[in-house]
Amino acid sequence: MGIVAISQTLGSLGEDIGRAVADSLGYRYADREIILRAATQFGEGVDTLEHLTEARPTLWERLSESRRRYLAYVEAVIWELAARGNVVLVGRGATFVLRGVRHVLRVRITAPPATRARRLEARQGLTPNVAEVVRRSDRERAARIRFLYHVSWDDAVLYDLVLSSDRFDVEAATGLVLAAARAPCFHPTADSEAEVRDRSLLARAEAALLANPLTRDVELFVQCAAGHLSVTGRVSRDEQRRATEAVIHGISDAARVSCEIAVVPPIPTVTPP
Repeated sequence: MGIVAISQTLGSLGEDIGRAVADSLGYRYADREIILRAATQFGEGVDTLEHLTEARPTLWERLSESRRRYLAYVEAVIWELAARGNVVLVGRGATFVLRGVRHVLRVRITAPPATRARRLEARQGLTPNVAEVVRRSDRERAARIRFLYHVSWDDAVLYDLVLSSDRFDVEAATGLVLAAARAPCFHPTADSEAEVRDRSLLARAEAALLANPLTRDVELFVQCAAGHLSVTGRVSRDEQRRATEAVIHGISDAARVSCEIAVVPPIPTVTPP
């Protein structure tokens, strides 16, 4: 149940290479599908979630709590696809979301800006300002990754394989990624697969709680171990307790679910005489 996560710069052929890798391995390919699934599952706009993963963060986002919800939705889909295994995930921060999972091959694909600009001009017939388009894309994506994950997008040590497609065509570059993917160190183990399943259940539960207006602002503690999904915490109204239980029990592929939610009404404010 292998997983390949690819981070790619605009015009680097990363999407083409990712699709070729998926075809060669018989894996699922997911890029924009991540955003579409998140929008469908959690009722948010595609454009909103696309902006979250691609563009430079705005001042409003830096100050808004909505960012936490939107990010949770996207990450829940990434973990869900990873738990199914046999997938190539391109972009959307997947290389950073899945860091620490031993059987994920994390790949960085790039090329010199001039090479990428020429490719975009040839493929899409962009204007002579295409070089600035490439530079702006790099700046915005780097700023986004730094904002969301507090790392440098260009830091080579965050990846297992860093590939410049400057002198490689798609076939040759695909061969290098395939060779890495087949290395024994990226073969899943029972423990690493169980870890991804638990992380998937946890991410999906947390995202679903954030998507529900009744549970969004409640402080709850969610855990998952060996497929056992549990939530504890306190709420002020019984309808919040019922909503929490409904959300957690809605994660149907958990091996076991438990909810320990205490209803503690707020203390009435007493106006001094």
